[in-house]
Amino acid sequence: MSLPAMPGARYTDAVFTAAANPNSAYSPSLANLRSLLAIRAIALLGQAGVLAYVLLVSRTTQSLWGMTISLVLLALVTVASLWWSTRAREVGNRQFCAQLMVDVLGWSALMYYSGGADNPFISYYIVPLVVAAAVLPWRYTWLVAGTSVAAYSLLLYYRVPFPLFSPHAAMGHSQGSVHSLGMWFNFLFSAGLITYFVVRMAAVLRDQEAEAMRRREDRLRHDQILAVASLAAGTAHELGTPLATMTLLVDELCEGPGLSPEARDDVELLRQQLLQCRGTLAELSRTAELSAAGERQQTPADRFVRGGVERWSARRPRVSCSFASNGRGGAPLIAFDQTLPQALENLLNNAADTGSDSIAVTLDWDPEEVRIAVRDRGPGAPAALLARMGDRPADSTATEPATASPAVDTQGGLGIGLVLARATAERHGGRITLANAEGGGCLATLQLPVATAESSDA
Repeated sequence: MSLPAMPGARYTDAVFTAAANPNSAYSPSLANLRSLLAIRAIALLGQAGVLAYVLLVSRTTQSLWGMTISLVLLALVTVASLWWSTRAREVGNRQFCAQLMVDVLGWSALMYYSGGADNPFISYYIVPLVVAAAVLPWRYTWLVAGTSVAAYSLLLYYRVPFPLFSPHAAMGHSQGSVHSLGMWFNFLFSAGLITYFVVRMAAVLRDQEAEAMRRREDRLRHDQILAVASLAAGTAHELGTPLATMTLLVDELCEGPGLSPEARDDVELLRQQLLQCRGTLAELSRTAELSAAGERQQTPADRFVRGGVERWSARRPRVSCSFASNGRGGAPLIAFDQTLPQALENLLNNAADTGSDSIAVTLDWDPEEVRIAVRDRGPGAPAALLARMGDRPADSTATEPATASPAVDTQGGLGIGLVLARATAERHGGRITLANAEGGGCLATLQLPVATAESSDA
């Protein structure tokens, strides 16, 4: 049996950055920015058509210079923004909001020189407002909404008359008329509804997308664990035959009369190591059977941790490992299968692989939770790993989108082992947190729920 090699660092990076993917339909992105620029270009073409129509009908350039200059400047800004979008890698909330403010302010200049609130294109203010409500956090959306309402209000009284729309004024739609105020009130009402309800709907869609992404992340982690389990089971099966052969050969060597006492001691040591390997493979098979059956055992938390520390210390005697229990009263029970001791061993291995010569394991608990803290004296965890191991959701109000940082170096013990330990803790209803401790070193905390009668039957 052979499986493809699993790149632990790349998998770890993919798992911990999946939820921070900025390429969402409901977040600032280059694709959304280009769509906004396309909408702006279409609106500018409409205003250019109005300008051309006035030139053809009236054959005069009187009072058209302000509108022409505004059109040209806004077109230049649009072209420059499009050029920037082809070279930028990401766009954040502030950059996207700045583009929407360019829309609002540039459109205000166009409306000022083309009849103000009498211009039927005044309703374009709704477009950047809807885009902001769908893409940006609420505080940026309210900024765009407030600016749009303020600009519309000023254009009711401050504007340059435009020949094409002068008949409206002749029919009584003068500055401050009931019709103009009614249009303004309708815009104000629409802006409030859009800002409130679209922001809420966009937030729901973002939450749904984040939940779907979290489920994909869980499936990815689960598939990786299954791949590791399959690889381990296949390896155990393949190692059984050569181990049996070596055991037979060692037995024959021990029965030979020509061995010197020193050689016989070495052969006996080799036999003990082979028996240990066979016992490890048998334990691996037993673990797989128990995991497949969903069986779990219960034991006091202090006994579980002390036994795990003792077994690990026997394997790595060069690293000093101390254990202390800080809980009050008798230690509560925890329910676990054979993968949880391996998760604790992974945390201890990670601590030792940092180069620390001493590790401190601390046990604490309350009525609901058991906490197992493993602290080393190494250089501490990289900031990229701490960000990816954080349990808080991605901040939707961040000014810049989250980016995928480089993969963690697995040579320091921070690769697939940590991913598997985290998955094991989550399968047991707990979690693993990582932080740099005061005074140096890294503190990894395994948090598990206290076992109940229901959990023992699960």
